[in-house]
Amino acid sequence: MTDRPERRRSGGSPEPPPGPALSTLVLSLVGVIVSGYLGWTKLTGTPAVFCVSAGGCDIVQSSYHAVALGIPTAFWGTALYLVIAGLALRGFTPGRWLAALVASTAGVAFSAYLTAVSLFQLRAACPYCLASAVIMLAILADVLWRWRRIRGAREGLGPSRVLTWIGGTAEVTVLAAVAVFANAPDPASPYQAGLARHLAATRAVMYGAYWCPHCQEQKKLFDSAASALPYVECAPEGPNPHPDLCERAQVKSFPTWVIDGQRLVGVQSLDALARASGFKE
Repeated sequence: MTDRPERRRSGGSPEPPPGPALSTLVLSLVGVIVSGYLGWTKLTGTPAVFCVSAGGCDIVQSSYHAVALGIPTAFWGTALYLVIAGLALRGFTPGRWLAALVASTAGVAFSAYLTAVSLFQLRAACPYCLASAVIMLAILADVLWRWRRIRGAREGLGPSRVLTWIGGTAEVTVLAAVAVFANAPDPASPYQAGLARHLAATRAVMYGAYWCPHCQEQKKLFDSAASALPYVECAPEGPNPHPDLCERAQVKSFPTWVIDGQRLVGVQSLDALARASGFKE
């Protein structure tokens, strides 16, 4: 469906362009702040404010599901919020309203999937994630409420068609999420997640190489919290490599840990890493 810059009333006078959907815009901007902050904490390894160490936020943020396609999962939500905010700022024509409906439905379906994973698989809850889910649900409700107020939407988008769009979008979104996270490792325990975040916070470093079986063995000890480890890739052809840092640290074998001035070579148990870094559960 295409948007026409100008419509005409029955009398022939041009219909004014739609004004911004202010409530949708405000909710979207709040969502940008919440999801953007959560994505930033994941990207930088910074503990989220009001979240205790080894608590729900730590477990969720240290899990495999906190990164999707190499990008912090929260930033995908930020992108959806920005799309909806842009549509709301321009004002809802039938075409823009449908685009906002699809985007908000996808956001709600994705949030529902991740909430189910965190509660039933990780057995943890992240307040920021739950807040984002509530905001996206409020946006969807707000968009649906505007359906009867948009001239032309009722004629081209009847209730049955709207429900078809919602159902189809939700199904595609959940299937895509399942496919993205199909190879997720076992969920991390609070101890594993807390230790991984503690190692990152205390500037410990694990040097390794993508082809090194012992490095993979070390990461498996952390299960899904391995994504939060302060890992440096030494192989030039590996993902996000930093061979210069490895050379500067005079790394000769993998994995090599440098923790508070100590050098530990080889696979280390979780307890050994906890003692070396001063981590207490």
